[in-house]
Amino acid sequence: MFSVFAVSTLTPFLAFSTLPVEEVQPRVRTEVQQESITHNWYATDSVIQDYVNYAYELWGIDFVKLIECENGRWDPKRVSKTHDHGLCQLHYSYNKKFIDSPEFKDPYKQLDYCYEKYKTNPELRYWPDRKINGEKCSDYVDDRFDIT
Repeated sequence: MFSVFAVSTLTPFLAFSTLPVEEVQPRVRTEVQQESITHNWYATDSVIQDYVNYAYELWGIDFVKLIECENGRWDPKRVSKTHDHGLCQLHYSYNKKFIDSPEFKDPYKQLDYCYEKYKTNPELRYWPDRKINGEKCSDYVDDRFDIT
């Protein structure tokens, strides 16, 4: 009976460990999340709420505000007049390889990519100085979010 118990205990682990890392990683982050954030301008069942929470899990409210200042519509397919793409408005000439890849179609991978870029290169973070109606963008968008 002990050996049957040991086998049944290992079975879920073995099934879990065969999944590709890309499929497991977002689920793990979601399960350990203790706080949630709500974008007050969108319905609670909108996919945008998922994007906002995922961004919040990655880097907190500063990252959420960064995305809000870059792409207030949270539209992963958005392309600006200056050829900036996706949620983070990545410039095409500097990010062509990623933008042209199949991964770019996944909004969560866009957020992962942006997080890594901004984390490793603080020079890219010019957004705190951006002004809207004479106010810092990050302050201007502050009341759009509730953290619970």
